[in-house]
Amino acid sequence: MMTALLILGPFICVWAIAAIFYYMGRRRANQLRLAEISFSQSVQNRFTSIVVNRPKTWLAVKSRNSEDVARSIGLIDLQSYSSAGGLSETNRDQIFVSPPVNGWVVVFGEGLPDPEADIDECFKFLIDMSDRLGHLQYFHGNHTLGHHAWVKVIERQVVRAYAWVGETVWNQGATTIAEKKSGMRAFDYFEEDSDSYINWETVRRNVEQLPLLASIWSIDPVVLLDMSVRVKPGWIGRFSVKRIGKN
Repeated sequence: MMTALLILGPFICVWAIAAIFYYMGRRRANQLRLAEISFSQSVQNRFTSIVVNRPKTWLAVKSRNSEDVARSIGLIDLQSYSSAGGLSETNRDQIFVSPPVNGWVVVFGEGLPDPEADIDECFKFLIDMSDRLGHLQYFHGNHTLGHHAWVKVIERQVVRAYAWVGETVWNQGATTIAEKKSGMRAFDYFEEDSDSYINWETVRRNVEQLPLLASIWSIDPVVLLDMSVRVKPGWIGRFSVKRIGKN
């Protein structure tokens, strides 16, 4: 028996190591495929007038545990949810927390703060959430009004923030390489351009390129429509107290 173990032991170890590498390779391949879906869908949105079914406002949280995210942001009445249809079917008071994808969890719903209503409330909310969750990103795009925002906060420190709601109400941190590569431009405070058409073209491009920026910084919510993600459970809940300045 001992002799057999000594003979077979090395082969068993080799097979075990091979199985581990195979699993890791499959997992990495799936991660890359989802990243490609997110990026390619974001790029496609640049060349089409059809607006992909994305939430108007969403958070991207660096985490691999969606339930932990849901509880950390203070949601109550939590229910497991496994349909990407939640991109458009959440009720007004519901907050959807996606399953983790490539190390990111997407949070969206009309209960999230709206920079159009109260930029101070938005700032306080993001700092509070970063204190609980660490690294999070905030995106907002209103195609009708052109209002938009993108924010990155890590451990309560605002790395980059920009919000435009008819005028610039928040511009903090240096312009990132991702913004430049996406062709986006942030107006300075009180900046005025004599050519209103150029102004509006810049605003329109910023809103259209927002998903592309999200896919570079973290993840574009469009990836939640992929079948491999739709079968995974996420969470739906609501804030215990309605937030002011919500969408």
